[in-house]
Amino acid sequence: MTDLVVDGNSLFARSWFAAEKQTPDEPAEVVKLVVRTILKLLHPGSDLRVHFNRTFFAWDSEQAKSKNRKPKPPEYHATRLVLKEVLSLMLGTVHHEHPDHEGDDIVATVVYQSKSDDTVYVVSGDKDLQQLQGRNCQIYCLNAKAVLNPAYIVSRFHVKRPNQIAIALAIKGDAVDNISGIRGWGEAKVKKLFEQVPKTAKFDEALRIIEENIPEHLKHDFYSSLERTLLGKTVPDVPSPAPIVVGDPEQVASLEIPDIGFLYQQVYDAYRVRD
Repeated sequence: MTDLVVDGNSLFARSWFAAEKQTPDEPAEVVKLVVRTILKLLHPGSDLRVHFNRTFFAWDSEQAKSKNRKPKPPEYHATRLVLKEVLSLMLGTVHHEHPDHEGDDIVATVVYQSKSDDTVYVVSGDKDLQQLQGRNCQIYCLNAKAVLNPAYIVSRFHVKRPNQIAIALAIKGDAVDNISGIRGWGEAKVKKLFEQVPKTAKFDEALRIIEENIPEHLKHDFYSSLERTLLGKTVPDVPSPAPIVVGDPEQVASLEIPDIGFLYQQVYDAYRVRD
């Protein structure tokens, strides 16, 4: 099985703010931007050149913990509901959110629940999810519009393996997610500390080495931040990705989403079940 697992929050937020700049107060534009992105990834002629079997969208719930960001307007969540219905009609995709867990943790749970012979492509612009790269997981970055090379990921964060990104972020902090890190320590400190970590070090060994080099009076800040940068992998009741079942093109056309008809028809032709 090859799964397309989408960080719905990341893709939707990017589309929302992009649409806001072009056509404010136009929900149809937001839906169009998200749908076009997904159809392009599924398209047989895409840069990925991957035939996916299943899809999954992970979301923050409306009750998700605040990251000290501006509250979303009511129409933000209303448009999100419309998008979910559209994607379910088009692809039969499954959507999941949990009141006590963030969407990132749901994505991580799906990846860790996958079988070793499955391939999972995680679609997100969130750097935290890059720590999932490895084993059977590839990261498609919405910012780079490409699958990230593991060498690029470890070089960017100055770590030895992608799963050590949480340690790096707990040291230097992350203003976007309101993670303070260790006061006065930044990227240069991360690089210096990880010079002592062997290339073959697994997560626990890397963490032990880093811990040994953090003064006692700073460890509280480090551990508090690490708790927030580590992805949860055991969110309860997370379903498996759903098999792709493409909807009838005439029904999709009735949704009147601009500029997707020809693209959807090609995806339909590639994914419909033939007798």
